Amino acid sequence: MRILLDSHAIYWWTIGSDRLSTRARTLIEDKANSVLVSAVSFYELDNKMRLNKLDLKPQELRAAVTASGLQTLAISDLHAELAAAFDWDHRDPWDRILAAQARLEHCTFVSNDLVFDKILHERTW
Repeated sequence: MRILLDSHAIYWWTIGSDRLSTRARTLIEDKANSVLVSAVSFYELDNKMRLNKLDLKPQELRAAVTASGLQTLAISDLHAELAAAFDWDHRDPWDRILAAQARLEHCTFVSNDLVFDKILHERTW
């Protein structure tokens, strides 16, 4: 299974938070799955770290992703084009990119945010 993690999922997984659901943790840790972390999530989390909203350093996040064998997903022009074209009343540009990536890369999206149910068919938590 190919899965794409929402920004909060990768953060909670990295810090070992109980806020990450058992299902999400199982999917991330299952070596049979291809687990993707979007470049947009790195940007979003790095920005929150810079603003001291999260207790983690960017290099710690990257080290955890690398050590676990998770894959980074770059943002392509097709991702950007679909994100801009969505008929979706949701203004968060990072969420729009994540939704476009999940769709175009044929991934199940791992997020506790129900707003994605309006645009994605494959969201789990």
